[in-house]
Amino acid sequence: MKQSLLWFCVLFFLCIHPGYLPAQAIDSTDFTLDSPMLGKPIGESTEDQKPYWVREMKIEDPEQCYFGIGMSEKSREDADDKARIEFAKMLEVQVDAQVQHQISEKGRKVSEAFQMKNTVMSKMILRGIYVSERWTDPETGKYYSLIRVNKDDYNKLIEEEVALEAARQIALNRYEEKKREETIRHQESMVKLDSAQTAVKLTEKKHKDEKREARKKRHKEHMEHIARVYGKYNTFQPHSCLADMKNAEIDPGRHSLSVKGALNRPGFVSASYSVSMFRFLNVSLTMGMHRNRLDRQDATVKFKILDGIGKIYRMSAAISFSQYLSTLPRIQDFNGLKDNSFHHEFTFGGMVNVSIPNLYSTACLQADKRRVSLGWIIHPLYMHLEEHLGVFVQVDYFPQPFFRNPYGDKWQLQPGVQFMVIPERLYTTLAYEDNHLFNLNLDIHF
Repeated sequence: MKQSLLWFCVLFFLCIHPGYLPAQAIDSTDFTLDSPMLGKPIGESTEDQKPYWVREMKIEDPEQCYFGIGMSEKSREDADDKARIEFAKMLEVQVDAQVQHQISEKGRKVSEAFQMKNTVMSKMILRGIYVSERWTDPETGKYYSLIRVNKDDYNKLIEEEVALEAARQIALNRYEEKKREETIRHQESMVKLDSAQTAVKLTEKKHKDEKREARKKRHKEHMEHIARVYGKYNTFQPHSCLADMKNAEIDPGRHSLSVKGALNRPGFVSASYSVSMFRFLNVSLTMGMHRNRLDRQDATVKFKILDGIGKIYRMSAAISFSQYLSTLPRIQDFNGLKDNSFHHEFTFGGMVNVSIPNLYSTACLQADKRRVSLGWIIHPLYMHLEEHLGVFVQVDYFPQPFFRNPYGDKWQLQPGVQFMVIPERLYTTLAYEDNHLFNLNLDIHF
């Protein structure tokens, strides 16, 4: 009887003071916070009698503590998680109140308040929140968990966290504002720099445009002066031949006959006949003699492709096709033609003329595979005699020996004087040719 009474007293004492139960009967973990101890983990009840917080799903002193109660049919861990969720809901109300207080005092933005609330909530939930008590229903097998924290102590922590977060937000806002001001200053500096650079570029462009316009104006005035003073020079057509080179012009008459003879060694030098059609086509036949022997022969078709284009410096151009004999045998009489064969060759060529009215002159070029010739004729007394008197010089290069002079010179300089006896009908040319002959040439157009 005494032994039974002793066991009853021990059980009654343990019910009143469950902290004295063995460690195996208590399911708890250490509870630590940055502030003083907010609550002590309480062992899991194994009584058949349900605890008050299980029956009522609330604690007996809700005015003094924040709490969260979780229930689960799955596991004790699931009940713990639901208890934390409920605790967070209750805690959110207090955090929201503190944040609203900061908004009313400091006049913060809604976005800052929302960010502050979320930051404080995440810190407080992670800050030493442990399950205070668990209980398992032996009949249904349901798991219950309780989290309980003293309000006064926890409110102080909330106030501290809100104040710290507010200070952090202030510092962050100041930094962002300073950064924004620096960005604005930098942008203003860049705008000023760009404006200065743009102004410099615009000034340079303006100066370049002014110089360009000045050059254009000077050039225009120069061209107008040339056209006004020398423009008449472009109204006449240069003669189609200098010493023996042909230029790009077409003979003025339909038929042309040219005869050339030597003065220092009297004798016949050459002769040519040409027919002109449509002012852009010319067909000519030419033969040359040396020491009373047939020395050269060719037939040429010339087609004019440019006819005095340009307002001041007029240019004409023509292309040609020639057939010629590259070797000529010695022929004593006409019967000798039957016993000799002739070797024909062909060549394409080109001619160009450019008038220079302010010098009263014209530059000429003739080129094919037989010769390259450059000529320049000037009318020094044009103001008085117009084109009746011309002085020219002709430079020739002969790559093929057959077309060179009797001395075999590759280069020849052929100066001369040209007279227009009857305008566009009769021309007379006196020239030093082939580096040894003074020749007189008559050109008749009809």
